[in-house]
Amino acid sequence: MEPHVKLAFAMRDTPGAYAVLLGAGVSMAAGLPSAWDVQVDLIERLAAAEGAATLGNSHAWYKGRFGHAATYDRLLDALTSTPYDRQAMLRSYFEPDDQEREDGLKQPTAAHHAIARLVAAGYVRIVLTTNFDRLMETALREAGIEPTVVTNQDDATGLAPLHTLKGVVIHLHGDYLDPTSMLNTPDELDHYAAATDALLDRALADYGLVISGWSARTDPALRNAFARTNNRFFASYWTDPAELSEAAQDLLTHRAATYVQTDADTFFAHTADAVDALTDTARQHPASIAASVAIAKRALSGTGPAISLHDILHRETSRIADLRLNLDGDHAHSLATLEAETELLLALTATTAYWGDKDTDRWWLHDIEPLGTQPDRSGDSALLHLTRAPATMLIYTAGIAALAAERWSTLVRVLGGPTAFDPYSEKTYPAAALLSPWETIGLRGKSSERLYTQLQPVFTQHLALTENAFRDAWERFEYLRLIVEHVAGRNLSWPHIRVIEHGDIYAPASAAWVKKGIDTKSAPWSLGLLKDAAPESIDRATTVIDNSFHRAIARREFE
Repeated sequence: MEPHVKLAFAMRDTPGAYAVLLGAGVSMAAGLPSAWDVQVDLIERLAAAEGAATLGNSHAWYKGRFGHAATYDRLLDALTSTPYDRQAMLRSYFEPDDQEREDGLKQPTAAHHAIARLVAAGYVRIVLTTNFDRLMETALREAGIEPTVVTNQDDATGLAPLHTLKGVVIHLHGDYLDPTSMLNTPDELDHYAAATDALLDRALADYGLVISGWSARTDPALRNAFARTNNRFFASYWTDPAELSEAAQDLLTHRAATYVQTDADTFFAHTADAVDALTDTARQHPASIAASVAIAKRALSGTGPAISLHDILHRETSRIADLRLNLDGDHAHSLATLEAETELLLALTATTAYWGDKDTDRWWLHDIEPLGTQPDRSGDSALLHLTRAPATMLIYTAGIAALAAERWSTLVRVLGGPTAFDPYSEKTYPAAALLSPWETIGLRGKSSERLYTQLQPVFTQHLALTENAFRDAWERFEYLRLIVEHVAGRNLSWPHIRVIEHGDIYAPASAAWVKKGIDTKSAPWSLGLLKDAAPESIDRATTVIDNSFHRAIARREFE
C-alpha cells in the first residue's frame, strides 16, 4: 500500500491524532531563505556598513568584531533603531513584494494548503515548525481556521491541553515578528526553554507524526526531544526527496517511522486527496439518494404509496437525532460527519417541501424543534452548538424549497413556526431566528457559505434548479430570515449574499425583491410576516440589514 494511502486510512480512523513537523525545506520551496542565510545576510550588511569584509566567514568576522556570537536581536539592534525598523527589515525576507507575489514566491505552497485542508477537516491538530515564517498560519486562515500560535516559552506555558485545540502552530525556533524568540546559532539550538520542551514532549509522545523538510543535522534540542520520547501510539512518516542524513536515519529508526522519498507538496497533497476520497466513500452513494428522491416524487404525485415517504423521513430524522447527540472529538470532523449523514434527509425534505402540500409539510416541519434542542450536558461549546446544526440545515432546505416553489404559506411557517430555546438568555425564539448557521455551524464568517455549498447539489441535482435559480432562492430566504432574526431581537448573523453597488451605497442583491413584496403587499409571504410583526418593525429590520451590509463592505469584511 502506498504510504500516503496508509496514512489516510489512519487519519480517517483516528481524526486529530496526527501532528506535522515542517523543516526549512518546506519554506525554501516557497522561495524563502533559510534561517542561516538570513543571519549571514544581516552580518554581511553590517560589515558593509562598517566598510569591512567578512572574507566568506560572516559569523567568525562578527564574533571577532564584537566579542560574542551573532544573534538576531543583537544584529537587529546594531542595524536598526526602532522596533518598527526591526520588523520592517525582517519582513523583507519573509513577506513577498509585488513582484514576488506575482511570481508566486514567499506564499503558501501546495504542502501548506494540503496540511490546512487536513486541519480544517479535523485530521491534524498540531503543526510543529522550525521556520520563522507564517506561511502555515496564512494557509490555515485561507482555509477558515484561526490558528493558535506558539512562538516562545510564555506561549507554551499558558497553552491549553493540545487535544482541546484546533490548528496549533508551534514555532520551535521562534517567529520573525518576535526577533527575541528567533533561534539559529549552534548555542541557541542546543536546548529549548523548559516550557517548550514540555510541550514538545507531549506532542511527540501523544501524536503520530509526519516530518518533512527537516534534515536533523543542526538541531540538537529537537533531536534530543525525539530521543527521550519512547511512546508511539500512532505511526510516523518522514518525507524528503533526498536521502536522509545520518542523524535523520537514527531518529527514523528510533521512531519506527516510514521513510517516503518524495517532496512535501506531493506527499501532503496526495494524503489530503486520499482522506477526501475515503470520506466520500463513507457517504451514501448518489445513485441511492437519487432513487429515493425519485420514489418520493412519485409518492407526492399520487402515483406511489405516500406512506413510504413518510416512513423514510421519520427513519432518517430519528437516525440524525441519535447521531447528533453522540458527536464527540473534533468539531471539523463532526461537522463533516453531519454533512455526509444528512444528505438523504435533506434531499427528501427539499423534495417534499417543493412538491408537497400542507399535509406532507407536517412530515418534516415538526422535526425542526427536536433537532434544534441543545442537549442538557456540559462539554465543548462548539460541539454543543453543532448538535443543533441539523435543525439549521432542515430550516434552510425546507425554506428555500418552499420559496423556489412559491409555496408562500409553507415558507412563512418555516420562518415563524418552530421555536428553539436559548439556554444562555433563557428565552424562546423562532427557530429560524436563533439557529442561524453562525450560531450552530461554528465557522465564524464562513458558516453560511459552508451551508450554501452543502445545499447547492441538493437543489441543482435533485430539484433540477439552475445554479442561478438556487442562488436567488438562497439569498431571498437568507434576507427574510435576517428580518425574522432582527424582529426577534437577535443580533444579525453573518450571511452569504451577493452585494450590489448603487453609487456609493452597497446593498444585498436580494433586498429589492424582498422590499417590493413588503411595500406592495403583493407577495403572500409578506402578508404572513406582517401578520406577526408590526410594519414599522419590518421596515426597521430592512434598514438595519442594509446598513450593516454597507458598513461591512466599506470595511472590506465581505467578498
